[in-house]
Amino acid sequence: MIALLAGILSGLPTSALADPLNVHVLADPPAVSTVLGDHFEITTEIKNTGSAPTGEIMAHLNVASIEGDVYVDPEDWSSERSQQLSLKAGESRKLSWEIQAVNSGRFAAYVVVVPFGGSVAGNEDLKISPLVKVDVAQRTTLTAGGALPVVITIPLLIGLAGAAALLRIRRRRATGT
Repeated sequence: MIALLAGILSGLPTSALADPLNVHVLADPPAVSTVLGDHFEITTEIKNTGSAPTGEIMAHLNVASIEGDVYVDPEDWSSERSQQLSLKAGESRKLSWEIQAVNSGRFAAYVVVVPFGGSVAGNEDLKISPLVKVDVAQRTTLTAGGALPVVITIPLLIGLAGAAALLRIRRRRATGT
């Protein structure tokens, strides 16, 4: 009660006086190698390490470029980036995150857990999973560089074979054999 009064008198929001968020966040797998456009999945496990329920908490997926020169819009990578949950004391829950690689390069995917619906009082109310390193290779496609000779040669050979067959048929008719 004294802490509550001290918080009110000092102008701090009462949520700043709440216990820190006692959760531990793990991520699996630690690294992903994929190709541009492919889908992959990350699983996070959130465990309440405290002796009281967490209340409503929000887990939020983020993606950032490690290279720095690649623009990343996390909404392009995953359409469902937030999951709300609450955990009893000692309870843990696994959350799955479906992700699509939309840029090539090196990235980090991670999940941030914060109290839901209130203000974050400080760093103790913010829990971050270990980074999942994501390497996305450029998709290789066929190039037209060597295709032009094939595109020209095959129809030409088929046309010559057809013309030769027609000439044979006309010669046989002309000779009567």
